[in-house]
Amino acid sequence: MRILIITILTLLCSSALKADEGMWLPYLISERQIELMHEKGLQIPFESVYSHSQPSLKDAIVSLDDGACTGEFISRKGLLLTNHHCGYSEIQQHSNIEHNYLENGFWAKSLSEELANPGKTATLLIEAHDVTNQIITQAIEQSGSERTVIIDSLIQVIEHEAAAKYKLDAKIKPLFSGNTYILFLTQTFRDVRLVGTPPSSIGKFGGDTDNWMWPRHTGDFSFFRVYCAPDGSPADYSPNNIPFEPKMHLKINLQGINKGDYTMTLGYPGHTQRYLTSHGMQEIKDIINPIVAETRGIKQDIWSKAMQSSEEINIKYAAKYSESSNYWKYAIGQNKALEKLGIIEAQIEKEKNFADWIRGDSIQLNKYGKALPVIEASFLLGKKLTLAETITQETMLEGPEIIRFALEISTLYMELQETKSDTKAYQQQLQLCTNTINQLYKDFDAKVDQEVFDAMLGYYLKQSPENLRPEIVSLLGKKYLDDWSGFAAYLYHKSALTNPNQALELIKSKNEDAFFEDPAIAFSYQVLSHFYQMLDIHNKLNRQYNDAQRLLVEGYMLHDNKDFYPDANSTLRLSYGTVGDYEPKDGVRYKYLTTLSGIIEKEDAEQIEFIVPEQLKTLYRNKDFGSYALENGKMPVCFLTNNDITGGNSGSPVLNGKGELIGVAFDGNWEAMTSDLAYEEQLQKCICVDMRYILFILDKMAGAQNLINEMEFIHQ
Repeated sequence: MRILIITILTLLCSSALKADEGMWLPYLISERQIELMHEKGLQIPFESVYSHSQPSLKDAIVSLDDGACTGEFISRKGLLLTNHHCGYSEIQQHSNIEHNYLENGFWAKSLSEELANPGKTATLLIEAHDVTNQIITQAIEQSGSERTVIIDSLIQVIEHEAAAKYKLDAKIKPLFSGNTYILFLTQTFRDVRLVGTPPSSIGKFGGDTDNWMWPRHTGDFSFFRVYCAPDGSPADYSPNNIPFEPKMHLKINLQGINKGDYTMTLGYPGHTQRYLTSHGMQEIKDIINPIVAETRGIKQDIWSKAMQSSEEINIKYAAKYSESSNYWKYAIGQNKALEKLGIIEAQIEKEKNFADWIRGDSIQLNKYGKALPVIEASFLLGKKLTLAETITQETMLEGPEIIRFALEISTLYMELQETKSDTKAYQQQLQLCTNTINQLYKDFDAKVDQEVFDAMLGYYLKQSPENLRPEIVSLLGKKYLDDWSGFAAYLYHKSALTNPNQALELIKSKNEDAFFEDPAIAFSYQVLSHFYQMLDIHNKLNRQYNDAQRLLVEGYMLHDNKDFYPDANSTLRLSYGTVGDYEPKDGVRYKYLTTLSGIIEKEDAEQIEFIVPEQLKTLYRNKDFGSYALENGKMPVCFLTNNDITGGNSGSPVLNGKGELIGVAFDGNWEAMTSDLAYEEQLQKCICVDMRYILFILDKMAGAQNLINEMEFIHQ
């Protein structure tokens, strides 16, 4: 109870944060923050933004694919707006040489033309409840694994009871490193269909070169539609499903934006570490980021060469390359920003001040005095494990696809073997296996994957500590002891997993020896077994870490005179700020708005990232911008705010002071790549695509009047 009281009192105290910092959980936001929002330009009651009892803006916002992205309803018929890169995987899955939607775009002219996407989900938050008291009071005297066991069991009970009571999905998530627990009640819709997407020359304009950069000219948007059963409940795909009717959909403001305008985002940011100590930041800088950047760079070079050689391979690997390269560039940028901005040094100073504070009070010293030393020891003891785990993760588990296939196919094999072969259940399970394997191999090229395997295996064997990976002779055998390339060739020649038909036959086989002796499966099991052993050792070393981190955060909240917001964890968050310029370095000022003129200036027919569609160039030459142009006649494309966002916020609506849609968030900026660790007041920016550009493309290029007719517009 004491921890809960401290949390509440801290949330209600006067704010010392800069007004634009914070990914606020609407359920816990303080009255002071609400006042600041109104002072900055919010013109509607906060209950119109977030409410349990009446429709509010939060009812128009969904989490896509368990927090991978955000989307927003923009019509009464369940039309959903998000980023192009949030729909990129689905666009790629529907693309082939005959219908290359990546290159040419796709627009459904009617509901019947919208494309189903098995596995894609949209989750709505219905309610949130603070259950901290129910959990903490029974675990307050415990620590370490005993505390974890008690809390986990309590969470299971509360979630089960809540799901039964409310007839909703129930999930409890910890906040503030386990000082607060919130129960989230949600509905997840499982029939989400692709409605429209611009070609990649618009949706990914600038590619890797412009990723995380400003000035930006990317039309990063796509449209989906959420479907439900005829009674309005979530349902798997069925031709009998109907468009979902949300309680709230966003209205679109066509007046645009000006410098200094109030902006607000609602979305599902995935992960931040703003309570991480300097030791954790140093580990990211020295160990994790360099490995991520180097290994993904090697893999992407192999993919890139293969993609340039074949349109078929280019389509197969487009989404995989895009996903990998995004974090590759992020790791590089974050390390550069850590060096330049002095984030670690500032954190060291903060920790020194905290240590000085607790030494001045014997009670505080007794409670919080060991927190920082324990955390420091945990990182020092786990340094080699972090190195080995990161290398294994990047080179093996997320390197060549055949290893992932081996692990997934093993699960299918086990499930099939446990089912009697002369039953209907067996036939159903076999069909599931067939469907899964066909999906796995749809975008697989064995020759490309072998080259990736060869390169990643070499890195794994050279860079992993010998005592933290399997022995080479155990992995490769005596024949290939000094020839990992030869082993790679042998594995891809002998394994059944390089071909979907052979993989299915292997699954259907009753011969366990043959299955587990397949070289890809045997290799993958060794790697995974060693990885789990490392995690187990690391978890044991860290038994005291979680308690120390929880106490440290509690101590910060007691010590600092400011409002606190929890780290992002894929729950609904609100951020607010203003439209504005920024100065990335001495003598340079970036304006807050870009226009179509910049796309024409960047055009380069020799670089696929900067090819401009002929139709767009014609519209530019004719100044055919309709009602979407600025007063000076130019066509707006992207704009900047200082809203506090991170990964998972992709696709979040950017709203004005009246809660009207003016843009869609899609990126952060290169100069503030440390934003997951610390908010940079002067540099941090949210890059958004302007709604006027989205509508211009929809109207003038796609001719998607059917979609425009669904939307509701505000003209003043």
